Amino acid sequence: MGENAGRNQPKFLGLGLSGEHLVALTGDPGLTSRLDDAGAAFVAADVERIDGSVPGDGATLDPTVAATFLARRAPRTAFLAAAAPHRDHPYNLARRVASGDHLSRGRTGLILGVRDGHAAAGPEGHEGWAGAGLTAGVPLGIETTRDAAIAVQKLWQSWPHESIIADRETRIFARAEQIVHIDHRGVFDIAGPLTVPTTPQGSPVIAWYADSVDAVTAAADIVDVVVFRPEGPDRVAAAVAALRAVETRRALLFAQVTYARGQSLDEFLAGAEAVAALDGVDGLLVRPEPTVDALAELLDRVVPRLGEKGLTRKSGESLLRDRLSLPEPPRLLTGARAAFPAPEPQPAL
Repeated sequence: MGENAGRNQPKFLGLGLSGEHLVALTGDPGLTSRLDDAGAAFVAADVERIDGSVPGDGATLDPTVAATFLARRAPRTAFLAAAAPHRDHPYNLARRVASGDHLSRGRTGLILGVRDGHAAAGPEGHEGWAGAGLTAGVPLGIETTRDAAIAVQKLWQSWPHESIIADRETRIFARAEQIVHIDHRGVFDIAGPLTVPTTPQGSPVIAWYADSVDAVTAAADIVDVVVFRPEGPDRVAAAVAALRAVETRRALLFAQVTYARGQSLDEFLAGAEAVAALDGVDGLLVRPEPTVDALAELLDRVVPRLGEKGLTRKSGESLLRDRLSLPEPPRLLTGARAAFPAPEPQPAL
C-alpha cells in the first residue's frame, strides 16, 4: 500500500507508549485528554515490552486492560495492545482484545511481537505459554508469532455477529449453526470457537512489531500493520521489498522514530521527515522516552509541529480499521464445521 501513498503526502501518525506512560495516563485525566487531542491513528500500548529491549523497573499495566480503560477515557483515540505468545495464549488474546473492541466500539486491536520483556525466560525451546504449567510450552520465534496471529484472526471470525437474531417469536437467540470451530493446527492447536462474537470492525486490527526483515516477510500477508525500526534507508528499503514481494500483502508499513525529552525539535523533525520521505512508508510510530515529561513534551510540542510541517495527518473518529483505510480481512473459515446444531423454534411461553 505504501507505493500508492506518495512520498510527499502526510503519513499516518502512531504513538508508541511505555508501561510507565500507561500508568500516568490512567491516573491523569488531563494528560489523557491531551493524548486524545493528538489525532493519532492509533496508540500502541506498552510497545516496549515487545521491542526486544529490557523494560525498565517502573510500574506497568496489562496492555489489554489499559487499552480498554483508556479507550473509554479518550473517545477519539484508538489503541493497539502489545502482546506476545511468550506470555499469552492466542485464545486468551483473542478473547480479551475482542471484548475490548466491543467496549470501545471498534477502536482497539493487537500488536504482536516475538517475546514479552516482562515474561519469565522459561526453559529453552519451551519459553512460550509454559508459565501456567498447563502445557509443555512452545518455542519462541517468528513462526510462533505468525501462527499466533493466524489463530487469533480465525478465532475472531468464529462467531459471526449476524448469527445473533434474538427472535422472540421462535425464542431463538442465535443461529448457532453459524458458529464454527476453527480447528487450527500449527504451533498452537486450537479447536475454538471464541466465546465473543465478531466486533464492530468485523475483526480488530492486528499489527506486528518486526525487528528484522525476516519478520516483515512473515507478517506481510497476515497482518494489517507492520511496525519496523529503521536503521538507515537501506534497511527500510529491504522491509518495503519484503512487503512488495508477497502477492497477498495487505499490511501498512509504519516506521519508528524516537523522541527524547529536551531534544532539539528541529533535529527531531529533520529525522522524522527523512524517514517519512522513504519510499513505501505509510506511517510514523513516534515513541517518546519512557518518562511522563517526555510524553507531555511530545503531545504539547512535537505532535503539533509534525502536523504543521505536513509530515503527519490527523485521523478521524471512526473505527480503527476505517481510519487506516484497511480492507476487510480475508475470510479464513470458509467451509468450517459447525460448533453447534441449528436451533429449533420453541413454543411461546
